[in-house]
Amino acid sequence: MKVLYITAEGFDTPNPNNQMAEVMINSFLESGMQVHLIQSRRKKINPDIPRSLENKKGFTCDTVDRTVVDKTNFIKRYFNDVRYAFSAMRYWKKVKDADVIYLQSNPTIIFPMLLLKIFKHLPIVYSIYDVFPGHAYDIGVISSRFIYNTLRILQKPCYKMASAITVLSDDMKDKVIGEGAKPEKVFVVPAWYDVKTAHEIQSNENRFIKKYNIPQDKFYVQFAGTVGYVFNYKTVIELAKRLKNNENIRVQIVGDGNVKDEFIAEAKSLNLNNIDFYPLQPVDLVPDVYSACNICIIPLKKGVIGNGVPSKAPILMACRRVIVNSVEINTQYAEMFKQNNIGVAVDIFDYDGLADAVTYLYNSPDELKKMAENAYTFGKANYSSTQSTAKLIKIVKSYGERKSR
Repeated sequence: MKVLYITAEGFDTPNPNNQMAEVMINSFLESGMQVHLIQSRRKKINPDIPRSLENKKGFTCDTVDRTVVDKTNFIKRYFNDVRYAFSAMRYWKKVKDADVIYLQSNPTIIFPMLLLKIFKHLPIVYSIYDVFPGHAYDIGVISSRFIYNTLRILQKPCYKMASAITVLSDDMKDKVIGEGAKPEKVFVVPAWYDVKTAHEIQSNENRFIKKYNIPQDKFYVQFAGTVGYVFNYKTVIELAKRLKNNENIRVQIVGDGNVKDEFIAEAKSLNLNNIDFYPLQPVDLVPDVYSACNICIIPLKKGVIGNGVPSKAPILMACRRVIVNSVEINTQYAEMFKQNNIGVAVDIFDYDGLADAVTYLYNSPDELKKMAENAYTFGKANYSSTQSTAKLIKIVKSYGERKSR
């Protein structure tokens, strides 16, 4: 069976979704399937093909160059994605022997979906990482109600054209069904981490700690990832203000993004010397980065949970790191942390509660260790690549076999 995998992302640009894609493609190949990948090339930070997929039997790839566009400029980004959809078409039209299409979501998914329906009469497994346009509207990237409603109308046919839809959480499943998708074709496949590479790195072996000569006599609270429009840096500012008098607690920010300069400027203006900024790190250093802190924070804007999930959370669990979330607490995502004692979920605007949670964990090393072990065990049971990719393989194969009949 051959899978035609089409994405607007590319392995050259580091992000957790691409780490998941690498694991997924390898799992497809190991299950006996062939994969032809259509991807983009933008930032050229990493190689186009990860080492684990180089010269891998059954794997082929086409890479399409595209320009880097500021994600906060929605109009430019949208038309950039439209251009990519048509550029990618000339590559996937050449693939004549595919049995099933695996299509990764992006804001202009209606265009590749329509083109595939016209030129390829194949089952489409539509993988949703962010529910669009709700995700963009709720966090303020789209401010116009008219544009939001127009894009929502354009999105609805995608749910009908897809043979199957995969989402990352029950919150997202509810959202997609509410938008008109038939419940029987929506499947929850949680985000996953690579069991081969995601694990805790001890401080004496930690390459990130050695690279920046990070002192080991402090308690580190870390955010690592895209410092962009989903990330609520104002929450980190408020947290740093409240922790400023404790010289033993420092905040680490690791990554780049379109609000990082603004974030740094505000921290400097408030004289918040307890925040350390680091640049984006190579993908192979992700476990080292996560292992370099005591706890991790995930500060999200209102509207993110339900339209998406933090895909870094499973890897943090694999690295035995406790997550302190600043999110909407009336969600299944937040409830998961409370019920399983694997971390903390604090309401988005409860800055005092967030600081109290961090301070409590700083003062309670035994509880922190217990919570970290709970997180590791929970992640292994629910988010390992072994668990999630097995679900995905079953879905993809079932629809690919329907084409073959």
